Amino acid sequence: MIEKIAQTNVNLEDQLSYKDLLPQGMPYLENNGFMIMGETDEGDEVSFVSCIFRVGGGKEGPWQVDDEFKGQTTFMVTPKDHHGKGMQDTKFVGNRSWATDDWSRATIEKTDDAVIWTLGNRKHICRPPYWEIKGEHMGVEFDLLLTGIGDAAYHKGPYPDLAKNNIAGFEHPLCAEGTLKYEGKTYTLRKDKSFGCQEKFTQPAFDLAQVLRGETYYWNWWASDRVRIFIYSYPQMNKSYSHVTVDGEDISFMENGQSDITMEELEYWVDPQTRLRVPVKWHFSMKHPNGNIEMDIEASSRTYYSYLTKSGATMHYGLHSHSEGEMKLADGRTIPLTDMRTYVEHGWTAIPLIADAC
Repeated sequence: MIEKIAQTNVNLEDQLSYKDLLPQGMPYLENNGFMIMGETDEGDEVSFVSCIFRVGGGKEGPWQVDDEFKGQTTFMVTPKDHHGKGMQDTKFVGNRSWATDDWSRATIEKTDDAVIWTLGNRKHICRPPYWEIKGEHMGVEFDLLLTGIGDAAYHKGPYPDLAKNNIAGFEHPLCAEGTLKYEGKTYTLRKDKSFGCQEKFTQPAFDLAQVLRGETYYWNWWASDRVRIFIYSYPQMNKSYSHVTVDGEDISFMENGQSDITMEELEYWVDPQTRLRVPVKWHFSMKHPNGNIEMDIEASSRTYYSYLTKSGATMHYGLHSHSEGEMKLADGRTIPLTDMRTYVEHGWTAIPLIADAC
């Protein structure tokens, strides 16, 4: 089954839990999660996210728990010709990820050649440069092999520096193969058309509902056989980051630890399930002396999930999208970005109410 030439700069130790290296009493968040955008043998498009979180910091902290695990699954299938027909109220599988719910305890096991995170019936089996996602959650069965296709971007810092910086983690580009099953149907991913990432980090936790009250953020991935772009933009925290790869070459769009990112919202959709007004078309730009990227993004379907912190509940939309545009590099190359499969995550505080029972 393992046929691809794999590439990674992470090691087995990077897959472990390190919350014990943070200062005693510090609220924390760890994630060992995976996002996949893929195409099936039949031509359908698939969006799948599987995350195992470890959170804590005490009853008075943002998560309101001492040390717990929680999980997230989102899953959606849409026909390939669904794109370009406007935003649709497409069926999807999703759940809220609240640490205060009664989650079954997880385990993190290190063997000679793997680190295995288990939560309920799901396993994330990490043996870089390969990862497996196996098991079932909410009726979605998954048996996936993920392969590293480039070096990870340690945008939160390397793990050996965690004790000094109190933060470490990365985004790792991957390709995917294997099967997803739901409601009696099996979806087989095409190896050459299915991409994604592992998001793995350990960091202090902040009260997300307080930070995102009246504000928002974007966490986006673009992926094709030639180009991969990852960005996040938290304007309210004065944070922005990008990682751009073209034909296996990293091209920096960072300046003084920040990226010049614009997500101009052009069109909105009122979600009939939530009655929330959600942006569904954007013009994206990123500028740097090394080059400029300009793209028009259009979403066609969505998933969503929710976190609960002390100051309220947040809503996070995962918008299955496609992009058109181009990248112009300072060395003279112009790279068309045509029908780029795109994951746009966009979140804000939906319920700004503190927990204050007496």
